[in-house]
Amino acid sequence: MYAEYFPVFADLVHRLGLVALISMAYGSIIRAFNLPWTRGLMVGLLFGGAAIISMLDPVIVDDGIIVDARSILLALSAPFGGVVAVLVSTALTILSRVLIGGVGVQAGVVGIVIIGLISLIFTLVYRPQTYSWKHFLILGLTVPLYTLSIFILPFEQALPIFQRIALPILTLNVAGIFLISMFLHRERLRVDRVKTLEVDAHTDPLTNLANRRLFDRVARRTFRKAASTGGDVFSLVMIDIDSFKSINDRWGHSNGDLVLVEISTIIRSLVGKSDLVARYGGEEIAILMPSAAAGEAMVMAEAIRRRVNETFFDLGRTRAHVTVSAGVATFTAQHQSMTELIEEADGALYRAKRLGRNRIELAAMAA
Repeated sequence: MYAEYFPVFADLVHRLGLVALISMAYGSIIRAFNLPWTRGLMVGLLFGGAAIISMLDPVIVDDGIIVDARSILLALSAPFGGVVAVLVSTALTILSRVLIGGVGVQAGVVGIVIIGLISLIFTLVYRPQTYSWKHFLILGLTVPLYTLSIFILPFEQALPIFQRIALPILTLNVAGIFLISMFLHRERLRVDRVKTLEVDAHTDPLTNLANRRLFDRVARRTFRKAASTGGDVFSLVMIDIDSFKSINDRWGHSNGDLVLVEISTIIRSLVGKSDLVARYGGEEIAILMPSAAAGEAMVMAEAIRRRVNETFFDLGRTRAHVTVSAGVATFTAQHQSMTELIEEADGALYRAKRLGRNRIELAAMAA
């Protein structure tokens, strides 16, 4: 009695392979795009494009009535791409279905809208952090409700079509959504783990500032760019906590770490979005300021010095007063390397220390 289902079922299995191959591109997208809306746009284009490809070679159930694997991709667009993704993929799929035409176009469009709504509701109910195989099983069982859109056609025409496609579509949606979603979910977790490792590799664990490795890489790149154009200007600020050893000796290393963390927080709150703040070593913090001239860098360094000077640090039962000194150096055409610029900033910093601490000094070459 199920012989009539086999052609539809076999044809959909064939198309499911195409869906699985296209979905592999998902990992590349989430690695390349970090902003939610751009990632959503690209996921929507991927899933919508895959749905269109599926519709170009459909299972023809009746004259003007087609069945394909679009439901799987549309259903997964919101869970793995967000609202933007489901809107983009749904719009592309609707446009394609209208262009294909046929007597089933209205039912097809309504079915696409139903799938998009189910996908969106699923995402609103279940957050990505909570996804498990049970959630995707629920999604796979729910999406086939779109087949009810076939009853937009006259009942006597729709009923035999529904009886023919309901079982294979239910089976393929449950299997397809379950299997492909688990693959996509594992891919997303893998990418998240890789990004976490990359952040850890470039972040100082105590202060959460960039570490020396990242600073050196970005600084060298900034220097090469400025040296190649000849017209770009950037500045470097080297900041050191005054008498940091005495802080550790008097209040303990844990309180010394607390002072370093709080000063790092102060610096982050004052610098610009394009500035790179790094723990350069020990209690020394470096600020790379792209496009900043000497005057602007001096103003920033002075703002940091003043804020730290006005702050009292709670160290157990004691409120301590801490100061910082800083040296500022600015790139000019005379500089031959980033190392030279760093040495100038360090020299200005040590001059500030010698002149009494709690002050800012400008490197002579940038004056």
